[in-house]
Amino acid sequence: MKVLIICSEKSGDLPENEFYIKMDSRFANSKFIPNMKNSKEVCTVCGKECIWCRGRYKLNFTENISEIIKLPDLYRKFEDYPLKYLPDRFKKHDIAILIGIHEDIIVEIPKLIHESGGKGIIAPCEGANWMSKWTKEKLIEECEKYNLQYTFPKPFCTLSYGKFPVINKFIDFFKIGKPKFKLYVNEKNVIVKTEVIISAPCGNGYNIAKHLVGRKMGEDARKSLAKYWHSYPCLGDMHVDGELGDTPLHISGYTHYSALENAEIVRV
Repeated sequence: MKVLIICSEKSGDLPENEFYIKMDSRFANSKFIPNMKNSKEVCTVCGKECIWCRGRYKLNFTENISEIIKLPDLYRKFEDYPLKYLPDRFKKHDIAILIGIHEDIIVEIPKLIHESGGKGIIAPCEGANWMSKWTKEKLIEECEKYNLQYTFPKPFCTLSYGKFPVINKFIDFFKIGKPKFKLYVNEKNVIVKTEVIISAPCGNGYNIAKHLVGRKMGEDARKSLAKYWHSYPCLGDMHVDGELGDTPLHISGYTHYSALENAEIVRV
């Protein structure tokens, strides 16, 4: 399976005034792409003593990335000529991941994906300012016009199985989406081994699972999860989102708590 990634490149440029907007480049460049490549660069928890919690999984999807297109991270709030930032055609791919892209640009992408042979898009939102309701509705309209499968998880770690086969295949193939764990628990109810079935796209599932070993099921495990989920750190927005009725940061936390509570348990 081939993935096209389109995101913003981090720069030191700052908005001159209220007529400019700076896009979020952190999630794609410091979390998602390093996780896809199984790189230690994603680790912000261990520092120089990185324990590389994903190492044993040997999940390196570098060859499955058709290309990474990095756009500027600073724009005028309203871009009259959005196509100038995009190529005429993308390299062959199955699905495109669109992360932190200006709204005037992102609505132009479905047509190009269709013309390049792509089958679908995943456009996550780590914050309310990533995508307005109008933009989301326009993207759905464009995807349906060009027969593309689509999903807009908010935040990205809520990506779940649904009606679209290519998105379900993405979750299965890359082991990315709403986190799912398998826990091996001894007679004292202590977790002695963990497996990540599906990790959050940022890679935090591996970090959490590593630190659950040695914890007792229940409150002890919950406290460990809370500590290592939060300190990774989660990059979800801390402002209340009108659509969610809560902050993306909190939704991410609840999603990981749910993964612990609904983990597959193996008694050893």
